[in-house]
Order: sequence, then structure tokens, then C-alpha cells
Amino acid sequence: MIRVEEATPYQQCTRPWVFDHIEVRGSIFTGPATGTHLLADFERPTEEVRFSLLGAYHCDYPSGPRLDALANYAANVTGRGGFYGMGSARRLN
Repeated sequence: MIRVEEATPYQQCTRPWVFDHIEVRGSIFTGPATGTHLLADFERPTEEVRFSLLGAYHCDYPSGPRLDALANYAANVTGRGGFYGMGSARRLN
């Protein structure tokens, strides 16, 4: 997933689908992990968050961006770690 303004011609070809409104749903971590075991992140205190990414984005799939790319982008937007996913998206023709 890359903004239209920043996409090179090669990236426009490899990510041919354009979305102009992507709704992100997730939960951000509000406290530290309770330990170092494998499920420690799932036991952390969290807070629900919803927001929209406005602007046009080139995406990998006709259903939307790759979820790892979306989660990394959302973590950069919020400045906090957590679990992020896509709620909905509007594709341009």
C-alpha cells in the first residue's frame, strides 16, 4: 500500500487497485506485557480504536491492501503498537 502521490510507475503497475477511503479497526496496547511467554501480547490491556485513512492509495489486491502493510501504516499513524485490521474500503475505478 502506497500513496498515489508517492508511487513510481513500477509501483503503479504492481499495485493496480486504487482505494480512496480505508477504514481501520483495531486495538492499541495501553499497558505493558504481563510476561515473555508466547501469548503475552494477547493478554495486554488494550483500547478499541477506529479511524479512516483518507487519500488515494495503490493496493496489492482488489479487496484492499495487504494486512501487514496496513497494520504497519496504522501503527505509524497512531504512534502506538497494537493489532490493526481493515474495516472497509472504497475502491476507485
